[in-house]
Amino acid sequence: MEYEKLLKKFKRQVKADMKALNVYKPEFENLINIYSGMLAQYEIITKRLIENEFNIETETQRGGTKKSALATTQEKLRTDIVIYGDRLLLNPKSLRNAKLESKGKTSKLYDVLSKLE
Repeated sequence: MEYEKLLKKFKRQVKADMKALNVYKPEFENLINIYSGMLAQYEIITKRLIENEFNIETETQRGGTKKSALATTQEKLRTDIVIYGDRLLLNPKSLRNAKLESKGKTSKLYDVLSKLE
């Protein structure tokens, strides 16, 4: 329920961003679905961490502490989101490095992002 709503929201947002950057292609649809799913999961996990007052440690059977499963999952998702964002050309560095087919005109968003370091 919450996941499905977030998934749809992020799919629309990612597609709109890619279209604004002139990098959207229907062939990216599978990657967009995976990326959007990761963004939705990340938002849900972040909400749960906030509800738990960012308690990221759990006790072990031996009385010690270790990182909670939520915190570990959030870290892994963060890494994966960056990787997929690169593949979808959604950050300045990957966009700058990509050889984009330009029709003589680029979007304003592309111009701004390509100037960022």
